[in-house]
Amino acid sequence: MNIANTLVAMIHDRIGDTLASFLSGGANPFFIKPSDTLLGQLDDPTVTVPRVSAGFIGDIAVTSVSGLVGRLRAVSGGDAGKLLDQVRDALRGQLPFRPPTAGATAPGGAIEGLVALLEADAQDIRQAAAAFQQRIDTILQNLAKPGQTDAGASVARVKQILGSDISTLIPLATLANAMRGVQNAADVPHNIEQGLLAYFFSADGYQTVDSESVVAPVHLSDLESIAAGLVSVGPGPDIRLNRAPLKQIKGLATTATAEQYLRDTIRVIVESAYDALRGFGDAGQGTGRYGTVVSKLKARKPKPADQDAIVSKFVTWFRGFSAMAESGAMRAVEIGTQGVAEFQTNPLVAAAAGAFAGAVARKIAQDAFLGLLTDELAK
Repeated sequence: MNIANTLVAMIHDRIGDTLASFLSGGANPFFIKPSDTLLGQLDDPTVTVPRVSAGFIGDIAVTSVSGLVGRLRAVSGGDAGKLLDQVRDALRGQLPFRPPTAGATAPGGAIEGLVALLEADAQDIRQAAAAFQQRIDTILQNLAKPGQTDAGASVARVKQILGSDISTLIPLATLANAMRGVQNAADVPHNIEQGLLAYFFSADGYQTVDSESVVAPVHLSDLESIAAGLVSVGPGPDIRLNRAPLKQIKGLATTATAEQYLRDTIRVIVESAYDALRGFGDAGQGTGRYGTVVSKLKARKPKPADQDAIVSKFVTWFRGFSAMAESGAMRAVEIGTQGVAEFQTNPLVAAAAGAFAGAVARKIAQDAFLGLLTDELAK
């Protein structure tokens, strides 16, 4: 058994279950409870950081998983199966983003079953690979909008961009499985495709809904050519780069690594899919839920300077809640799996699990923030 891949699959299943519950109408697992309204705090120029209690329902910790996984390497047969159940239960109870649920041990999830197809003897490798591809193709069809005529082609193009790397296919399959049965009015595969193309081919990289750029290392190497100009970082003042510190920036930021590409790719997949599915809108056009909140906040202020100030403050808090959620989920997964020897010898596997947990947490927190502000603006 490939313990690392199995554990990563369990992590993805756990996060996917939570996401599926939320997308199907369940409560957002990220809560924001302001001491007074968020809108009032945004309006008040003396309030620089939000006065809130915020976080995930339930704990985020996987420290006990390492000990259980360590025991897996020392057992065989029925005992191994029993320990796998214990690991699965530990992940269900301690991973983001819901409290542990009572009841009998549930069977392994869709992603764990998908990865299990690759566990085959040497003579069955070709058959196992074919079964894996067939199963993943079936799962990925859940990404497509109902009735979309070129759904298969759109999903196929996304797969072509990602290649056959299991570390990027598993997050994509987890999203698709979580979307199963959800009434989808958005063209999710197209949004993912355009997001990945922007990341790999655009000098500005992939633009998130709040105008943050996820830029591939190859494009960061072009910083020197724009050093004399202004670099936009979204609402608020632009940043001017001069040539003196630029070499340090290039040396630090443009070293391409497999882990950086992996983390970036997973983030773009989650961001682009989630934004389309939840109607966050287009960053460039200012449409959707995000753009509507920005427009309504600006409408509350008659002076352009005050409009810029409240939007800048909103974006800062939007990013702050995002970072807080991402940090907690990512650290929980990666720190909790550091004791697993397989992750130490293959850090990319742990990076994939941590990046996916962090990206999903980021979007769920953004959703909670937009939802709360939308409700307050409607009153």
